[in-house]
Amino acid sequence: MSGGTVASGGHVATDELRMRVARPIDLPEILEILADVSEWEVEEGLPHPWPNPFPASRLLPSIDREELYLADLRGGVGAGTVTLQWSDAPFWGERPPDAGYVHRLAVRRRHAGRGVGRRILEWAASETQARGRAYVRLDCLEDAPRLHRYYEAAGFSPRGTVTVGGLRCALFERSLTR
Repeated sequence: MSGGTVASGGHVATDELRMRVARPIDLPEILEILADVSEWEVEEGLPHPWPNPFPASRLLPSIDREELYLADLRGGVGAGTVTLQWSDAPFWGERPPDAGYVHRLAVRRRHAGRGVGRRILEWAASETQARGRAYVRLDCLEDAPRLHRYYEAAGFSPRGTVTVGGLRCALFERSLTR
């Protein structure tokens, strides 16, 4: 990640962006970010995978496992959020511990187009590699070609599709061993 440093404890600081483990007190801000993205997707006529409002109860286990992160801009402004987990059997099946799995990547719309999402993905890659894992994997809706192009531009390759919870999803993987 250019212009940034990896700090201990899973924090990444750049000139403007700092990743940190979310705490229960951060839940309202994370829910606002998810709602902001969901509302924008509806306005744009884009498919959106999560309900609005997003159920807070679905985020609490990720907070407890320290897998939910908040991306803060200078001054403590929450610009985005992501979940980085270490297994994902529902989407990827049983696999050896060789990857980090990105879920619910969301950037507040007023910060869109500033590279926040890309920097979050780079942070996820760095965290995953630091744990000795060779891949970052993620999924998105199959009928979201705009997202597919975004992830491919970020170095991810398509790896098939899967249906989970009635949603048809495309799978993407990025090798960290190139």
